[in-house]
Amino acid sequence: MSEAAAYVAPFRDLLLPNARLLVQAGAGDGGLARAYRKLYPAAGLMVVDADPALAAQAREYADRVYQADLDTVSAAFYQQLQWADGWYFDATLEQYADPPRVLRQVRAVIQCDAAIVARITNRAYWDAPAAAPRHGWVIADMLELFANSGFRVVSGVLLNPGPLPAEVLASLQAQAAQGGATLEQLIEAAQPSHYLIKAMPA
Repeated sequence: MSEAAAYVAPFRDLLLPNARLLVQAGAGDGGLARAYRKLYPAAGLMVVDADPALAAQAREYADRVYQADLDTVSAAFYQQLQWADGWYFDATLEQYADPPRVLRQVRAVIQCDAAIVARITNRAYWDAPAAAPRHGWVIADMLELFANSGFRVVSGVLLNPGPLPAEVLASLQAQAAQGGATLEQLIEAAQPSHYLIKAMPA
């Protein structure tokens, strides 16, 4: 299994089983949606994406697709999705212009037993992507974001694509020797490429 696909199973397993409707915020390659539908073929899936090309691609795996920007849509748009069993963000939450606003709008309509699941890029990851996300967060920022938006984080998974290369480990050892943080703290911050976070209304 490729590094890119390795997160699909743990992400799928955090989503609510047999959902009447899951809202995918931002289109993706469809791998996660297909993996979920393989287990729960009767589940409904809706994708919301502002990009016309990505929205068109999402029609291959979603029941419904809205071409809309969650950053700017009205509260009425979110209100029509109040019966959704969950929302998920597959490395898309950090790409919105105003993620707190998006989360607060979801919080205003989400049912008390529904959940958000998000895969979020770790800003401190040792092998940063060439195209950085609009917002760069470490785990503390992510937890604060959800808490300030009216959610409580109920579980999380660290996604570690592989061991740290020797040269990265040596660099972290040098940083630790200079003080300010232990080697274990630096490794803990740099190791995950992403975090999977599941949050429910507080």
